[in-house]
Amino acid sequence: MKANAGEVYTVYNEYLKRYTACQVAYIAPPDTVSKESWAVVLSLDWVGDAPLTAEELPHLRPLYKDFMYWSRDLHLLRVPLEVPPQYKLVGTLPSFTDQSCRSYGGWSDGYDVYLQIRWQAIPEERRRAFKEAMESEEKTEIGGIPVKVSSHRVTDQYEPFDSALELKALPCLSTLICERLAPGSAGDFCGKPPFVDEVTLLNHGQRTLDLRDTGIRKLMLDMTGLEELWLCEGTEQLLFQNKGPDACAIHAPEDGSGLTLQFIGEYRPHTELPNLRGLHGIELKDFDLTGLAAVHPHLKELRLWGAPGNLGNFSAVGGFRELTNLSTFDLFGFGAADIPTPEQMPELRWFWMTSLPETAAKAAKQLWKGKPGMDLRITKPRKPEWLAQNLDNPFRGWDGAEHIPAAAAKKAANQYRKTRSQLMKLAAEPGEDAQAQALEMVAAYTQTFNKMGFIETEERDEIYMALRGILDALPGDTLQKDSLIEKFDELRDF
Repeated sequence: MKANAGEVYTVYNEYLKRYTACQVAYIAPPDTVSKESWAVVLSLDWVGDAPLTAEELPHLRPLYKDFMYWSRDLHLLRVPLEVPPQYKLVGTLPSFTDQSCRSYGGWSDGYDVYLQIRWQAIPEERRRAFKEAMESEEKTEIGGIPVKVSSHRVTDQYEPFDSALELKALPCLSTLICERLAPGSAGDFCGKPPFVDEVTLLNHGQRTLDLRDTGIRKLMLDMTGLEELWLCEGTEQLLFQNKGPDACAIHAPEDGSGLTLQFIGEYRPHTELPNLRGLHGIELKDFDLTGLAAVHPHLKELRLWGAPGNLGNFSAVGGFRELTNLSTFDLFGFGAADIPTPEQMPELRWFWMTSLPETAAKAAKQLWKGKPGMDLRITKPRKPEWLAQNLDNPFRGWDGAEHIPAAAAKKAANQYRKTRSQLMKLAAEPGEDAQAQALEMVAAYTQTFNKMGFIETEERDEIYMALRGILDALPGDTLQKDSLIEKFDELRDF
């Protein structure tokens, strides 16, 4: 169903556990972002235990958003014209606004309403202090280091503090990065209700962490040595900062119904979280989906990124009957028969797969293209010959990138393989002038990329990491790897 100007819709928000509402303010014409028209959606200042009714339409008002760093304004968003199936049409009203909008996104389920309600639950005097501090040019001290009162981020590496009480001098602090945990501060960084809603804890050395009395919304946590973790009601994301499986029991409200986990490389199924909302896997090399749907039967979102890698038993994804969002990137090892059908996943409405086997890509498009309200993007199908040549290619992301010529992507891959092969052979059978030969090989590698005029920060990092990966894999210590990196830094002009 296509959206029309003035239409009012109601939709359920999982975090509020209540219904929210929005209006299609107007239809915007195609622009530089898309050749299709846009629905400009306005969030409404309404929540209810039941869906909005036509009788309530005359009482509706637009939502003004001013939480955290936002200046008070309407919440408008350009979204695709196709209305997702979970949105229920209530009726039509004269548009509340024709204000221009240059923000883009997808149909929200009232998440901004939820964030605004969280904000308004904080005592007014604290909200006022937050807004005043934002505009302040004054400075205070944290760990003896001058810090602006308006600072919203503290990193203990640069602003060392011995007690969380010191942080009260920063009224609008919202992000805290700790590479060491101040004694006794695990549970009192921010208090409740929070401003500090994003926290990173590394090298904490704790067996147990109790964060129930905080307001942490996004937690990035080193799971090493951790045996038990209690999360607060508002925690939406837990991002593991160490590779490999953990041995921690995670206690989350409602068995994880509002929680998304992100792991690196390997995942130990957390049976204590049967209601887990989302699961994200990054840097996957070999990942098997067998039995995962039985552990997390109510999963709503599954996103998997390969290193690249292989997905074992991908057909098991069809067991996630409540899944709404599914995406994969740089993952292989499955075919057409493994792609789930709309019958298996009736709630799916966002399905993206990038860099996948060609046969699987064709099947995904064929099965899902006609489903109403589906956001379907199946891109970069890979032929078997491409897989054979590129699975070990760190520059595989250059293939198909709009700003990178195809010839350059091919040349980068060839140079990588040549340099790796030469250095591996040299390290295995070193001669008297092995170091000199290695320096020449690194010089040739560097000069190849010096001739490419499109290289920016991302490409520069990829070129360095590719070389670093080659050197780290070399056997023995005959070659002086640090001097080879120094040669690379000396010669590169990008």
